[in-house]
Amino acid sequence: MIEVRHRLADITEPIDSSGPDTTGQDFVFIDLASVDLSSKRIVAPRQLVLDSAPVRARQRLRRGDVLVSTVRPRLNCVASVPPHLDGAIATTGFSVLRPRPEIVDERYLFRWVQGPEFIADMTRLASGATVPAVSDALVRATEIPLPPLEEQRRVASVLDEADQIRLDRRDAIALLDELARAFYLSVVEGASVFGTVRDLVESAAYGTSAKTSASPKGMNAVPIIRVSDITGDGALNLTRLNVAELDAPERERYSVKDGDVLFSRTASAESVSKAAIFWGDLVSAHAANVIRLRPRHTASAEYLAYFLNSAHTKDTLRAMATINPTNLLLASVPVPSFAAQALLAQELRDIHALKANELAQLALLDELYVTLENRAFTRRQ
Repeated sequence: MIEVRHRLADITEPIDSSGPDTTGQDFVFIDLASVDLSSKRIVAPRQLVLDSAPVRARQRLRRGDVLVSTVRPRLNCVASVPPHLDGAIATTGFSVLRPRPEIVDERYLFRWVQGPEFIADMTRLASGATVPAVSDALVRATEIPLPPLEEQRRVASVLDEADQIRLDRRDAIALLDELARAFYLSVVEGASVFGTVRDLVESAAYGTSAKTSASPKGMNAVPIIRVSDITGDGALNLTRLNVAELDAPERERYSVKDGDVLFSRTASAESVSKAAIFWGDLVSAHAANVIRLRPRHTASAEYLAYFLNSAHTKDTLRAMATINPTNLLLASVPVPSFAAQALLAQELRDIHALKANELAQLALLDELYVTLENRAFTRRQ
């Protein structure tokens, strides 16, 4: 069957670019930061006073409009306008696609702009070395395969249902994160003693500055845990460790042992203040940009890592001109009883196990969604 394709410009309607209603006092503004990249939902619209309206606040929205960011198209910042945001004003950083209902189903269009072909086209057409972008005209010039409306609705319905299951799984993961935070806060609030990180650890030390490589070279090659091996959610990814040549005294000095907390002290604004616990018996060492904290007992490792990864602690530490073992040890921290730390450690381990299972299920759902998406939108000749 020959696939019928149409330009987006031919299946969408013009957009009112008059901006906010000047008779009102305020308006709802949607910019790129309002959209969650993972869920493709508008999660943070802003209420602005008319006098403070940005120059780019020019596009009046209707429910069912499909927003496509023209900036960094590889990130696929897209969203559908829900009923409660009808009449909101969007930045001109979006290409606003308003479906002509007699030609294209709004949910089908929304699913299409999330698909691999559209993302690949936008990424290829983007220009600009620092901030790649496409124009609204380029977005509207791209083509979309259009089966009959009934088929469009069927495709959209299948993808909607599959995506909702993924969203539900992500919500469950978020609830587990909230549960862990609630347990942590209850322990902090119950602490009657305030001290410093020094009260929780035996030592804090820099790692090795030895040059690392991706492949072993000699008998003294030792895996090195670097900042990049500490994930954003407080875990370690040990699948791609670089190695360095260390002699016996260096291996002992920079060694990482079961229960050590590894703290990222520098690299970039996003990397500073990440912390993770090293579990296991892998013979390894840590790099210079990673501070090794050796807790006094296992429960302190769980408590300390969670403390270091908390938003408040991150903000405090990132405000420092430099983070070194000395000032890290002097950081103020509530010091709960050993029993409270041990209870929190067990609760966090239980939550981690549940979260790992949820993440595994989400990965399978993501694979299923991609399969369904490819079947729906693969070119047919």
